Amino acid sequence: MKRGEATAARRYARALLEVAFTAAEGNPGTVRRELDEAAGLLRANQALSDALTSPAIDVEAKEKITASVWAEASPLLRRLLVVLVQRNRLELLPAVAAAFTELWNAARGTLPAQASSAVALSTQQQQAVAQALGRLTGRDVELSATVDPELLGGLLVRIGGQIYDGTVRGRLRALRERLSAAD
Repeated sequence: MKRGEATAARRYARALLEVAFTAAEGNPGTVRRELDEAAGLLRANQALSDALTSPAIDVEAKEKITASVWAEASPLLRRLLVVLVQRNRLELLPAVAAAFTELWNAARGTLPAQASSAVALSTQQQQAVAQALGRLTGRDVELSATVDPELLGGLLVRIGGQIYDGTVRGRLRALRERLSAAD
């Protein structure tokens, strides 16, 4: 993504967050969830993405498609989508969603964290990791979990610019380095 596009996405996200905090129908948590779902739908459905970003399709047709696809969405999300369609900026939606999440977390004082494990973590395990990280940082933690079979076992956590490597792969690498340094 170009620098100007990232800046534009952040502006849309900031404006949306401000409206979500002040508008009667606004709920930043709901807007965030809907933004993530909408961005995910565009990433998963290439035909929809192509139709909504194609210069060959007129704005009115794009607005109708948007209205029908997101008919159940909150009024704030629908208004954002219409603005993005009218300005031919719908390709910014995933970046707007990411920027909104970042701003929403900052407003709540929540740290985002990303945990990678060799197998999928259960909901209870994710909650336990988030609570442990919260105790470590003294802040609320929002954890997203991914699966990386190359880790072999254990957990790799990225939070606040720090990486905590408790994986089998990481321990084997550290052991290899110690053994080669002993020579």
